[in-house]
Amino acid sequence: MMCVSSTEEAASDNFGAILRELRAFIPRALIDGPGWERVLDRVGELPDAEVVFRCGFEVRLDEAAPAADFIVALGPSGALTQHYIRQGKAATPGSAAAALARYLVRWYGQSESSLSGWISSTMLEYDVATVRPGQRPAPSVYLRLRRTHGPDGAVQYPCTPRVLTATLAQAVGWTKNTGEQAEVERVFRTLPAGGEVVHVGAFPDRAPRAIRVIIKGIEAADLPALLEQLGWRGSIRTVTTVLTGLRDRLPVFILAMDVAARGLSPRLGLEMYLEDERDREFDAWLTTGRNDWRPVVERLAAQGRCLPEKAQGLLAWCALDRVYDREDVFLVYKGINHVKLTIEESGVRAKAYAGLCFAPLQPST
Repeated sequence: MMCVSSTEEAASDNFGAILRELRAFIPRALIDGPGWERVLDRVGELPDAEVVFRCGFEVRLDEAAPAADFIVALGPSGALTQHYIRQGKAATPGSAAAALARYLVRWYGQSESSLSGWISSTMLEYDVATVRPGQRPAPSVYLRLRRTHGPDGAVQYPCTPRVLTATLAQAVGWTKNTGEQAEVERVFRTLPAGGEVVHVGAFPDRAPRAIRVIIKGIEAADLPALLEQLGWRGSIRTVTTVLTGLRDRLPVFILAMDVAARGLSPRLGLEMYLEDERDREFDAWLTTGRNDWRPVVERLAAQGRCLPEKAQGLLAWCALDRVYDREDVFLVYKGINHVKLTIEESGVRAKAYAGLCFAPLQPST
């Protein structure tokens, strides 16, 4: 535990002020030096007016640099959403920020044009770990889909893949691309029984342009046939090897594929979880602890996918602390959500996704 004398002032300022006060709770093996300063520079301006502030960090496990990308989820209302709306309205017309604001107004609105009937949350991911000084790429935008299941168990979506793809493109400021829409529709049609799209994402400042489609419920035995049907150009043998090497530690996987107008990218992601969280992919870090993740981290280190210092940092990350100011008690909870193995033409890369929650607990006595 740690006493922080200025937490009260920080809580009335911005997220950067809170992060500075929480510096002692964030392992330096994961985020430090220029990597830490880039996080503060890029997202320190975010408001902290939410009663509970949750965010996430994406850590590259096979790179020595202590740097991480930043992730934050938005609800249909709240201070963060309003912050991005204000920011976008003041931005240059045609920019990614202006496009995001227009999307959020539609999502937040209570009229017939509201998108909240089929989008439950919006997630923004900031490329921070690898940007050069002075670069400020627009955040990637992920939409979490509402889904229902029919009497036969088949998944049902409140919107068509074509409408979904068009909405996502508009949210990042892209023009319509019918080829891209057709390819996303093909992914939806090709999914085996049990497979369902849970998120779609787009990266306004990355090239080449692609829609990321994230799918849960696929059985490992069905994955090779699915990839062949979709014309994936990577090594299916590598996919099988990666899954086999971790399935006894991480039995649940979610597939992440990048879909472009010309088909699937060779890049493929396997998001691997400790257990089935029943549609709580964002919140898995709230139900697991250090002892749950130790065998996973040790396995990744043994496979050469996680550097020793990153392994130590990950295990140190899992913690529950209390912070005191003059009047209040704040809870600082940190946990690991999932591990992602990305299969690229150059090899296999490993990342960990870690969550942080900062919230008032109770008045001090």
